[in-house]
Amino acid sequence: MIRRVTFQLLGLWCLLMAVAFSIWYIPRSSFFPHASFGAVLHEETSEYSQIRVRGDDQKRHLLFVSDVGVEQLQSTIDLENPGQLQVAYTKTLFVSLLFKQRQERVLLIGLGGGGMVRFVEENLPSTSIEVVEIDPAVVRLAGEYFETCDGPRVTIHTEDAFDFVARRHEPFDAIYLDAFLRPSVDHNPDGKTARLKTVEFLESMKNQLVEDGVLACNLISYRKTTPNDLEALREVFATVEQYEVPGSGNLVVIASKREVKRTEEEWLRVAARLETRVPALAFQKFVADQKR
Repeated sequence: MIRRVTFQLLGLWCLLMAVAFSIWYIPRSSFFPHASFGAVLHEETSEYSQIRVRGDDQKRHLLFVSDVGVEQLQSTIDLENPGQLQVAYTKTLFVSLLFKQRQERVLLIGLGGGGMVRFVEENLPSTSIEVVEIDPAVVRLAGEYFETCDGPRVTIHTEDAFDFVARRHEPFDAIYLDAFLRPSVDHNPDGKTARLKTVEFLESMKNQLVEDGVLACNLISYRKTTPNDLEALREVFATVEQYEVPGSGNLVVIASKREVKRTEEEWLRVAARLETRVPALAFQKFVADQKR
């Protein structure tokens, strides 16, 4: 009898731990989406995703909805201040500027609502931007609800990023990968393993970069595939640095074609210079926080 009660208590404890773990890693706003993101302005199911736009006259949020109805935030734009990054991990992606200060030509893989596009437009005025987004519905909604579209310095390509990077382009100073590294089964018909295809894709992106170019990518720290993605990045790039984004589950990785080594004082000097050019981001605080 005592043994049975003990096993029941152990089972209850395991169940409670599983629930707590799930709650910790599901974005808090998923439980109260209406309160967090506002009213639903638009919803549709494209060939690739179930897409939902929430917000009001000032703030707009692009969300992807999972098969079980959980909303996953992709982009937020404040239409009155479109150049301000609203999502924590996107701010960390631009730590790439510490590794490559002059970024005159950048490629963004994954559009969402275009928060990163709008940031670059406003804060890096000499930078030209090319964007690759596979889903034409996302491209259309970015224009209709987020005011993100082609412009004098912005070119949006609606196609598969794997096809885009397989072709030769004028070299980029930086590539921002805000999409899954791993291709879907549909993109892997020849039976190669996902990890090998990932390395192949990374090699293609590396070949599109200038000699001291950088790749900044967003991973999910708790996904089982993330260790393989990190291993693939280290296989391809000379420098790979990873940064946890507190409270989000995001893991930002900055990879450089060259080996980057600096003392703490050198990092701080670079950060101070950057803040004079891009005051919207607290580079010095970021460097100091890494020491702590």
